[in-house]
Amino acid sequence: MDPITLEVLGYRLGEVVHTMEHLLFHSGYSPILRESYDGSATILDRNGNVVVGSGAPYHLFPYYYTAQYIIERFGGEIRPGDSYMANDPYHSGNSHVPDVAIVTPVFYQDELIAFCACIAHKPDMGGMVPGSSGAGAREIYHEGMLFPGVRIWTSEGINRDVESILRQNSRTPDEVVGDVRAQVGCTQVGGQRLAGLCEEYSPATILQAFDEWIAISERRLGEELSKIPDGIGVGTAYLDNDGVDLDQPVKIHVTLTKTGSRVRLDFSGSNPLVKGPVNIRPQSTEAGATLALIGLLDPQIPINDGIRRAVEFVNPEGLVTHARFPAPVNNYYPTMHLVNCCVQQAMAELSGRAVAPAGLGIGGNTLGYTRTRSGQPGVQYELQNTSLGGTARNDGTFGAMAMNHVTPSTSLEILETEYPMRVTRFEPLMDSAGPGEYRGGLGYVREYELLGDAKLSIRMSQFRFGGWGVHGGKGPGRPAQAVLNEGSDAEELLPPLQTRDLAAGTRFAVKTSGGGGYGDPLKRDPESVLADVLDGYVSLDRAAQDYGVIIDPETLAIDAKGTAEARR
Repeated sequence: MDPITLEVLGYRLGEVVHTMEHLLFHSGYSPILRESYDGSATILDRNGNVVVGSGAPYHLFPYYYTAQYIIERFGGEIRPGDSYMANDPYHSGNSHVPDVAIVTPVFYQDELIAFCACIAHKPDMGGMVPGSSGAGAREIYHEGMLFPGVRIWTSEGINRDVESILRQNSRTPDEVVGDVRAQVGCTQVGGQRLAGLCEEYSPATILQAFDEWIAISERRLGEELSKIPDGIGVGTAYLDNDGVDLDQPVKIHVTLTKTGSRVRLDFSGSNPLVKGPVNIRPQSTEAGATLALIGLLDPQIPINDGIRRAVEFVNPEGLVTHARFPAPVNNYYPTMHLVNCCVQQAMAELSGRAVAPAGLGIGGNTLGYTRTRSGQPGVQYELQNTSLGGTARNDGTFGAMAMNHVTPSTSLEILETEYPMRVTRFEPLMDSAGPGEYRGGLGYVREYELLGDAKLSIRMSQFRFGGWGVHGGKGPGRPAQAVLNEGSDAEELLPPLQTRDLAAGTRFAVKTSGGGGYGDPLKRDPESVLADVLDGYVSLDRAAQDYGVIIDPETLAIDAKGTAEARR
């Protein structure tokens, strides 16, 4: 195919998935979808290979496994008008149970040419606790309903039997069913747009474009890898614990071997499978690892299955990075994030390129209410964003999540309108960023006051082991925390994984850690340090202690002489 046509078709395919994503977010019922945008959309070829996607990048790798399962299970029974639903991490490739995938085959003149698919996080899929992601889960069955791949839609409309099962087993049936219908609709629109491209260009041209677009990603990643000296790098980090054995850290370890245009990632040194829900399936390990490679080498490489072909994984079953059935996996994101940071760490040993890790206190928290402001049960499911680490050019971005598109925390107005609670604090935390020539982004505090009884599930990490700095930078100034009734006689620090009942009037605060710093803090421009002090990001004491910048507390002017002496 000539390069101009291929480039045009690449943008046309991108427009299709962006349209799907837009429809998904604007048709969704639940706040986690319509407000926090926890979803994605993709086009796969007829063999189930990801061609182009949009939305949460870490979603794009599990699609391959979901499509393979659908193709294997239904094969020649796949028909026009079908849509399939899947959420089983062990059979259909999902990261955890709340991430429900819808896969819709696309036909043109009775020929299967592609699949359009989307993933959307559900507020509740049943299970032990509201939100389906409890710290007490000890097996996958504790985490909610499992659909390995069922027809949710046919040419005659929705499968009422499956819809009834969803409604009967979810604490938020209207939101879950509404989101599923939005997913089906967005994939059907994507299929119509693809059929239109076949009409305009011919099916053969579209199928060829799929193959070449995937090959481009494989080639571009290989070219970037070829620029780096061959060698071996190692990355190691620890989760605080698995939520069961509270004094036992959980090790993530990768040995990266780069040879020519290929790279081998060996996770054999990682912790064996654990009891608590911090295990992850291989699709999540692959997502975290490959996104680290792309981020360091060339973020403009299209994310599709061409990436997978340039990377070899050694990840034996029975590790925390390759969960064996029926181990729980609901708190997958902090573990996947740590995989991402370890691969960055290993790559830095070879490439000379390094990025300080983002704040490692991320996750999600749920508050389940028996009665919301609408009078119905509800689940407040919130993602805790963090901040990125410093780079060779810039300070870390505040309030952004690594490996992600824009996934904002739900707006305060929406929360207070829909749930019996109020947000009493939401602000950056002073001295939380890792010091460096380019500092990390700041952590923040978000505090909720409950106006009704609720069941809380905390799903966070790194209360004990924080991030780190690179090239002389330092780690974040404070670890993540979760606190009840801060500043009162009833103040209580919570562990990173816990489920418990809270009474009305309780205050619950989440404090995220900042990103790590890049480069020697003593090389940071004193004027930048002063600006941080004036903005309330850095205290006068830490300006002097970490950056060697002496600032007069009365005039808030830099003491040039004192600074020069402090930096010697």
